[in-house]
Amino acid sequence: MKKTLKTLFILSVVTFAAMNAQAQVSVNVDVMNRYVWRGTDFGNSPSIQPGISYTSGGLEVGGWAAFATNGNPAGSEIDWYASYTLGLGDGSLSIGLTDYTFPDTPTGNYFSGDSHFIELGLGYSGPESFPISLSGGVFLTNDDDYSTYLELGYTLSAIDVFVGFTPTESALYGTEGAGLINTGISTGKEIQVSDTFSFTLTSAAILNFHDENAFFLVGFSL
Repeated sequence: MKKTLKTLFILSVVTFAAMNAQAQVSVNVDVMNRYVWRGTDFGNSPSIQPGISYTSGGLEVGGWAAFATNGNPAGSEIDWYASYTLGLGDGSLSIGLTDYTFPDTPTGNYFSGDSHFIELGLGYSGPESFPISLSGGVFLTNDDDYSTYLELGYTLSAIDVFVGFTPTESALYGTEGAGLINTGISTGKEIQVSDTFSFTLTSAAILNFHDENAFFLVGFSL
C-alpha cells in the first residue's frame, strides 16, 4: 500500500514538474439530485461535487469530491488522480491512477493506508467520424477481488450511450460473476444566462441490470 501511494505521489510530482506556460487550472462544482457511480447510488441524497484540475498538454492532475446534502457518510468521497493522454491520429489513448477515499465512514482515517483504494485506468477515444470510447479500470489496493470495470460508449448527436460491466466476481460491485451494472444514456446542454455567465444542465438515465435497479439523474455544472 505504501509503495502504491509513493508511486502516485511521484507521478503527481513529475506531472507538476513537466507543466509549462500553457498549463491551465480549472475549478468547477456540480450539483446533482443523486451521486450514482457505476450503477450504484451513494448517499441516497442530492450531492454537491466540487473539482479542481491542472493540465498541461496531455498531462492532468486533479481532485474531485462528493458530499451528500443529508450528511449520509456513504455519500462522502474525496479522490485524487493523475493521467496522461496521448494523441493517436484523430483519436486518443489515456492512462491514469485514481486514489479513492471515504473520509466520513466510521473507520475513515485519511492517513491510513486502508483508506485508500487506488485504481489503474486505461481509455481510448475515437475520432469525430467514429465517436466511440473504450475504458477500463482495475483496483490495485485494498480489494481482494481486484475489481475490474469495463465500459463501451458511443456518441449519437448530443447523446452519449454507454454500457458498463464487470467481468468477474466483485464485492465492490456486488456481483458473484460477470455483471451488467451500468447501462444508459446521458446528455448535457449549455445554458447561456448572460454574456459572462453560463452553466451546463446535465441528465442521465441509468440501468443496473444485475441489481435490477434504475436511476434518473439531473443536475447542473458551474
